[in-house]
Amino acid sequence: MRNVWLLFKKEILAALRDRRTAILVLVFPLIFYPAMLGLIFHFTSQNVSDGRATVSQVIYQNREASQVLANFFERDEEIVTSFYEDKGEASRAFEEGSGDVLLLVEEKEQSGVDVDISYRKFDQGSEIALSRTKRVLENYLQKTLEQKLEGMGVSYDEITPPMEIQVNEVGSAATAIGEEVLKMMLPYFVILSIITAAMGLGAEITAGEKEKRTISTLLVSRLSREEIVLGKFMTVFIVAAIAAVFSVVGLVYGLGLFGIALPLSNLTPAVFGYILLTMLPLVAILSALVISIGSFARTQKEANVYQTPVLMLVVLTGILSMTGGIELGNFAYFIPLLNSLETFKELIVGTTNLFHIGATFLTTVPLAGLLVFLAIGLFKREDILFRV
Repeated sequence: MRNVWLLFKKEILAALRDRRTAILVLVFPLIFYPAMLGLIFHFTSQNVSDGRATVSQVIYQNREASQVLANFFERDEEIVTSFYEDKGEASRAFEEGSGDVLLLVEEKEQSGVDVDISYRKFDQGSEIALSRTKRVLENYLQKTLEQKLEGMGVSYDEITPPMEIQVNEVGSAATAIGEEVLKMMLPYFVILSIITAAMGLGAEITAGEKEKRTISTLLVSRLSREEIVLGKFMTVFIVAAIAAVFSVVGLVYGLGLFGIALPLSNLTPAVFGYILLTMLPLVAILSALVISIGSFARTQKEANVYQTPVLMLVVLTGILSMTGGIELGNFAYFIPLLNSLETFKELIVGTTNLFHIGATFLTTVPLAGLLVFLAIGLFKREDILFRV
């Protein structure tokens, strides 16, 4: 370990002298993440406020079915109603985007009307128009009920409702947003920081040394191949772990700047220990992987090409974890990369599942060891190290 430590100190000092590595690992997360979050929250809040300030366009078919209901829509200040008599014309106008909501109104045989509502799901303007349409319909129903009760000599205000519902708001919007953002965004940015820091440094101290012919000097030293690989692995591991820590700091700092309350009270010493138990093997896997790729590649450029599919796989895994786009149950905690992110998401919101933690640890640690063993095997092959 003394020889490994000597090589580690040499490589880590060289990495710290490299401005690109220092900027990527230390400065970038502290500046980029707060700026990115600021833009996201600015445009998101602007879109929400703009959506609420707009007037909704409602296409209303068959005004003659209920003149009273049509008048309710005409008087509403947040709705502009376009009236059509032909059902086909109204439907075509809605399909062409002339309105946010389509109302098809038919008169009942006895009394009242049937209302068929169409809207565009996942369209913000259409969903806002739907809520406003429902509000107008509720006002119409209440007014109709009041008139019928008055005809029977009963006052609507004197009727005792059969049920009284009291809703109490617990928590705040800022806390809810903070917990959701922390759970979704933090694991993604952590794994992205790990792989980007590991890729740049790992390619430079393996394939880069082969390209610059400095690896021959290292190979004829007193260090064994195992010690060389372990020293370089430790360098990439430490730099990637530091990048992960700074990405967390940058993200938490950025959220705090915009008044988002974070559930940091959940991070007890025990939970923090579980997080390390989950994330450090992930750092080891990615570090060992880039060392293996760099040992196999002839040049640093070739190593970057080989690392691109790994980066794409990591980004895809992060997106799946962030969006919850895949449901695998407990099986997800036996899939490398994905299991670390899923367990991390649970831990940062205060959920401790020992089965998930154990499955993640038992899956990632052997894989990390296997990748380190692979890198050592590649470093022992002269045809790999000196091929042209």
